[in-house]
Amino acid sequence: MTEKKEKVPPKVKIRFVYNHCNDLLAMRRFYTDILGMTELGFNEEWNWLGYESEGFQLMFFGAENKLPVPTEFTDQPGYQGGDREGISWSIGVPEEQFAATVKKLKEAGVTCFDDRPQWYQDSYWGFPVLDPMGVTVEVFCFPKEKPNSTEWSDM
Repeated sequence: MTEKKEKVPPKVKIRFVYNHCNDLLAMRRFYTDILGMTELGFNEEWNWLGYESEGFQLMFFGAENKLPVPTEFTDQPGYQGGDREGISWSIGVPEEQFAATVKKLKEAGVTCFDDRPQWYQDSYWGFPVLDPMGVTVEVFCFPKEKPNSTEWSDM
């Protein structure tokens, strides 16, 4: 009698997401200067920019031909809004940096879904914006404690 061995699925991880963009410097300003992400690398000659977060790499490459840039927000499960179907992502910001990040986004003239952060799913502050390629990016933070009021005030 032979014993049946159970197959164990391989442990796979998404490690890289590659994106093309029209303006690498605009992407760098948005993700590095405004959001404060740490660059994995930037090389104008190779036309790429990358960020690493907990083993995951988000990379941007300059497009040879100009790509269309959506102006509508993507439908995303966290907030009530956005009608366009497409790619979007969320970027977590430490609670103590969240208000300053929102201020920087607004001062930089970034297209924002609302004029101030909203309390979503009874668990976090979210502030959806469009990056320079029209990707919906939900900038968010999980507060250490639920706020007394779910109306945003500059913490």
